[in-house]
Amino acid sequence: MTVEHEAKFPLTECTGLEERLRALGSLRTSWHFESNTVYDRGEELASTGRLLRLRRALVVTLTFKEPVPGPGVPGVKSRLERECRVDDPGCMDLILRGLGYTASFTYEKFRAMWDVDGATVCLDILPFGHFAEIEGAPAAIPELAGRLGLDMAAALAVSYHRLHREWRSAQGLPPAESFVFEPAERERLNTLLGCEARTGGDTC
Repeated sequence: MTVEHEAKFPLTECTGLEERLRALGSLRTSWHFESNTVYDRGEELASTGRLLRLRRALVVTLTFKEPVPGPGVPGVKSRLERECRVDDPGCMDLILRGLGYTASFTYEKFRAMWDVDGATVCLDILPFGHFAEIEGAPAAIPELAGRLGLDMAAALAVSYHRLHREWRSAQGLPPAESFVFEPAERERLNTLLGCEARTGGDTC
């Protein structure tokens, strides 16, 4: 079990920050595709700030997150996290459903990960926008954000699910839980980011 501390920052696009990361850090994983399924029993987990997620990416992982007791740092989201690798995502899906869980929503993104002075910086492209995510010690996140040209006043301590809901509301669109790429847009990003397209939606 670990405690995850992260701050999200909205970006116009990822290119400029990618240039700064090349100068400050080292690439951990190049651009790749993620497909995430979030499970719940009704609102049992969501209503208490917990998350159960099966992620298909470069590797498949099952993750459970829950809130950290006590006050937090403004702009930084902190949660207890338990995560393990999964060899057979189809079998894990059946196990979760057998325990009474159902797929609440699915979301997709393209991600590249960088290591910078003991912290992890993720560049994320989602169907509704571009974001940077800094994961590290709470006290170190503001300093690293400044070095990367990111403003902590704009930091977001919320989930992509909530940001998607807010984006749809701002756009005058009806509510929708899942956010996935249209096939043509996913193929365009596969080519633009230098990903190798694969079938099945697990990786790019």
